[in-house]
Amino acid sequence: MSKEEKYSFIVVKYPSADTAEAALAVVRQLAKEDVVKLKDAVAITKNEKGKVKLHQTKDDSAGKGFLKGGAIGIVFGLLFGGAGWIVAGVVAGTAVGMFDKGIKDKLMKELGENMSSEESALAVLIEEADWQTLRDRMQAENFNGEVVVSELVPDHMTAVDQLTENQEVVDAIPEEVDLQANTDEITADVVEKED
Repeated sequence: MSKEEKYSFIVVKYPSADTAEAALAVVRQLAKEDVVKLKDAVAITKNEKGKVKLHQTKDDSAGKGFLKGGAIGIVFGLLFGGAGWIVAGVVAGTAVGMFDKGIKDKLMKELGENMSSEESALAVLIEEADWQTLRDRMQAENFNGEVVVSELVPDHMTAVDQLTENQEVVDAIPEEVDLQANTDEITADVVEKED
């Protein structure tokens, strides 16, 4: 991928808690069929206490870093910060601003404020796709999803790639993000994953 090309960052919210994982399985199958070329994908749920959980896949058969939630975990860390992300901030430098053109506010609103524990979401970073086939196949599954974020991510993905190769950063990738809205500003705390 040249520097001028962009990834598509898409988040789709579903009305059922288990739908995102079913949608993730379909997207993974579409990747195997070369309908979509994925950088990363995770299913997202929210618990009763309001914490948003990133469900990372455990399948290593597709190659290093593929569909393991690493890149999207880093995106969430860059967007929402937290003590565990000091290392990422140092390594990424200006990467923090790369996704913060409205994506942070959209995710905070849709996943933090509007998503219930009965719902789920799917977040994907797509390098390229046969978009019509992708749409048709997902609609045929009747998941009833609502696209809440659909953004082209500029060529700062190189910084994310560098972070995914840093083992210290990978080990600090959060599984849960506590999204809390204040009246004056939006804040978030990243909860480091437990071993």
